[in-house]
Amino acid sequence: MEIQWHLIEKDFFSDLPKVKKDFISLAVPRLLEKKQLIFREGEIGGSAFYLEEGRIRIFRVSSIGKEAIVFIRNRGEMFGLAEILGEQKRVFNAQAITSCRLYEIRKKEFEMLLQRHFSLAKRVIEVLGRRVRYLGKQIESLIVSDVSTRLLGLLTCLCCHGMPDPKVLDEPLLIPVKLTQEQIAAMIGSTQQTISETLKKLKKEGLIEASGEEITILRPREIFERFLM
Repeated sequence: MEIQWHLIEKDFFSDLPKVKKDFISLAVPRLLEKKQLIFREGEIGGSAFYLEEGRIRIFRVSSIGKEAIVFIRNRGEMFGLAEILGEQKRVFNAQAITSCRLYEIRKKEFEMLLQRHFSLAKRVIEVLGRRVRYLGKQIESLIVSDVSTRLLGLLTCLCCHGMPDPKVLDEPLLIPVKLTQEQIAAMIGSTQQTISETLKKLKKEGLIEASGEEITILRPREIFERFLM
């Protein structure tokens, strides 16, 4: 079984050790506490970030105060890339879900690296293309899929980061990110009450096990083949 290309997020510097060394030499290390904001929507995007440890959520807040989580960024990923080259305004907020260690690089230094390393420029294009495709699939899902389908689709996507040997799909898979029902609802365009009812339904069908913020996919191969092929 081959997972769709736009869901695979490897370490940004995978197979690029020299580029990573140059990047770290020009970047500024930062330590973040849980819930600390990294940037806000409306700010000028003059930096990009490499997440060495921890998890980050990328989200927006509507005019009525409702949050919409767009991405969960994991260890080894870059974020803040979309605005850095043109120093455009941020359209999302970034906040630490856990304590984090990351590297921040400014526009001038990042452009210097891009000129020096074609492989880095190619990687940036690949990553941004993958994320645009992911957002397109999310919009399609909101239009044509019911809540159960959207929820299972989200859970499978969350499992794709750093997916090891496909043989693990024959055993129950614990979702690596702990999310509240409110956060899940914000990620798939639903409500907390609907998510609660849907989790109970999927649990009754024997597809998942849910306890607090921990969710386990009980039949991952079946679900992956259904939603990621």
